[in-house]
Amino acid sequence: MLKRVFFFAQHFLLPHLKWLIATLITGFIASAASGMGVPLLVKFVFPVVFFHGVGEEPELLQMVPSLKELEPGTLLLLACASMPIIFAIRGFAMWANSVLVNYLGIRILTRLRMQMFSRVQALPMAFIEGRQKGDIISRILADTTNVQSILTHVANDLVKQPVTCICALSAFIWLLVDSGQGLLFFINMIFVALAAWPIIVFGKRISNKARRAQEGLGELNSIVQQNLETQREVRAYAMEERQIADFDSSSHKLCRNLLKLVKYQRALIPVMEVVTAVALTFLLVRGRMCGMTLTDFVAVAAALFFTFDSMKRAGTAFNHLNQAQGSLVRLEEILVEPDTMPDPEKPTALPQRVRGDITFDNVSFAYENGKTVLRDINVHIPAGQIVGLVGPSGAGKTTFACLIPRFYDVTQGSISVDGVDIRRVLKHDLREQLSLVGQQALLFSGSIRENIALGRPDATDEDVQRAADSAAVSTFLESQPQGMDTMLGQGGTGLSGGQRQRVAIARAFVKDAPILILDEATASLDAESERDIQQELDALAQGRTTLIVAHRFSTLRNAHRILVFEAGRIVGDGSHEELYASCPLYKELYDRQGIN
Repeated sequence: MLKRVFFFAQHFLLPHLKWLIATLITGFIASAASGMGVPLLVKFVFPVVFFHGVGEEPELLQMVPSLKELEPGTLLLLACASMPIIFAIRGFAMWANSVLVNYLGIRILTRLRMQMFSRVQALPMAFIEGRQKGDIISRILADTTNVQSILTHVANDLVKQPVTCICALSAFIWLLVDSGQGLLFFINMIFVALAAWPIIVFGKRISNKARRAQEGLGELNSIVQQNLETQREVRAYAMEERQIADFDSSSHKLCRNLLKLVKYQRALIPVMEVVTAVALTFLLVRGRMCGMTLTDFVAVAAALFFTFDSMKRAGTAFNHLNQAQGSLVRLEEILVEPDTMPDPEKPTALPQRVRGDITFDNVSFAYENGKTVLRDINVHIPAGQIVGLVGPSGAGKTTFACLIPRFYDVTQGSISVDGVDIRRVLKHDLREQLSLVGQQALLFSGSIRENIALGRPDATDEDVQRAADSAAVSTFLESQPQGMDTMLGQGGTGLSGGQRQRVAIARAFVKDAPILILDEATASLDAESERDIQQELDALAQGRTTLIVAHRFSTLRNAHRILVFEAGRIVGDGSHEELYASCPLYKELYDRQGIN
């Protein structure tokens, strides 16, 4: 665990070193004022306040004879003023420490969340697709908050409270030795050891319960996210009760884990209180038997109290550290996840605009679960050629297209663009040369204008308008309340499926990339909408190297060439007429759609 904490401290605390040092200094001052200042105040100052000139002189006057020369009223005023001074120092240090801790925590939380979010953007698609989206959201939002608590409040307490303990224990030892009761120190060390025992025992249990609770929270987030994304299906199939039951089951499971966590968290305080009370009682009895004065007892008792109180607070901080152990593990899984598709150390530069010549050389691909999707693919696609990809579901068409922008890396062989292996090129530079229009036109929250200009932020209003005209977006802008500046909800809510698809096509027009991938771009549309949009897609494909993944053969009418996939292999390559005559699978698929 310490190794993991050190990793996060190194990456997220050290960049804010000056604020961390200021936090620790103020914590040290507050700790010293509490652990040593109060007991010594009781030991030396109180006797001066209550000294009436009769009997043995207070120890402070014996140690500092010059104080005897002061007027009694002045001496009393100075003695009484020392208490608010010490507590003012303590209070200001605690205030400054609290402000600095929160400031440091906010900075760390922001940095940690940015690191997590940035890391998710860089990791391969296989990593994202292999995990529940709600769980990833939970890690970025909930787990980072837990870790921020560790690296600030807990880290601060794990420094401040031990300092308080050491100061109080030092005062305790000195006061006992000074009063001739050194043996009491060794006896009370037994109670100190007893106080440390529950911290260790409860800590292990808290770590296990906290990890299960965080996993449960991630599962709950996934259920909520999936439910909100599939509301039409849920209601269409009357699944509301089933969804509620699933949510209720996960909620109760999370509740049970949280209750167990709270049980062990809160058990530490009463145990420590009992040990403290027993230690003070023993000190009272033993001190009375040894003839200890009331002043000496109050001072020693104050020191012992601060010793146990600081141990209790340090124990609570340690338990919080154990509680966040699960979050540390879950964040570490993302932050240290190896990038299996790294950019090359010495990348090859692509021209500002490639020709679009694509070559698959003996390419095979298998997912991380070992399932082979493509086998021994050897294909050359000349620049500017429009190529259709057809075949049964699961034959490897979409995977073939997704290998070109390096959403995945080939298991064997190589893919080159204009003769350059795409693994020798920066992923960003490669993807700048591609446009993608998928089956689901996923739009972002923002205006229609912003969604069209997404692939080219420097696009002018004229560029956006020209792309909107080319994709027939302009035909429905008049019905929008603010035209091009109409704000859309998440996913493009506010537009129909066909309208969203036109915006996605306009986005590809404005990017003007030399390579175009159309992945079932009209599959989710009705026949009439498909006919309307097909014209825009045909115009978009002209002059570009275009791959059209299609189930509907009507979308391939302008393809120069068609590749037929079956079980991860290309079993047909040619024009429609050639394939219809020579490839049984192609003929079967084509005839099944009854196209005339």
